[in-house]
Amino acid sequence: MAIKKHKVHAVLVGFGWTGAILGQELTEAGLHVLALERGGMQDTPKDAEYPKVIDELAYSVRGKLFQDLSKETVTIRHGVDDVAVPYRQNGSFLLGTGVGGAGFHWNGMHYRALPEELELRTRYETRYGKKFIPEGMTIQDFGVTPAT
Repeated sequence: MAIKKHKVHAVLVGFGWTGAILGQELTEAGLHVLALERGGMQDTPKDAEYPKVIDELAYSVRGKLFQDLSKETVTIRHGVDDVAVPYRQNGSFLLGTGVGGAGFHWNGMHYRALPEELELRTRYETRYGKKFIPEGMTIQDFGVTPAT
């Protein structure tokens, strides 16, 4: 016997912050939405309560909320002509997993950008010259400064 699924208007792949906001907007517009998420359910009131939320061993050392790169990974290349190679371990680039993803893990916090990061292209060109950045690279200034 065939399994009949409910019809939906939109499928969201990933239900972190962006997916949740988009899902709310679409459902408020009357659409039927299905959200798919890799990983388990995270119940914010239960899973993020104190002192559980500051379990350094579970989260910082064992990476409980990060993607298990042995099961599914992303690739990286250091230059346009390089062969893409898979990430083997988490480093400075941490992918979240489960409902809420990295947004759940980082509690919605983002470190303040340094002035150097906001004016990256200008600073590189000033220090190394305009030819330092290869043609086609998307390095750019953000258009705002800490003063604005």
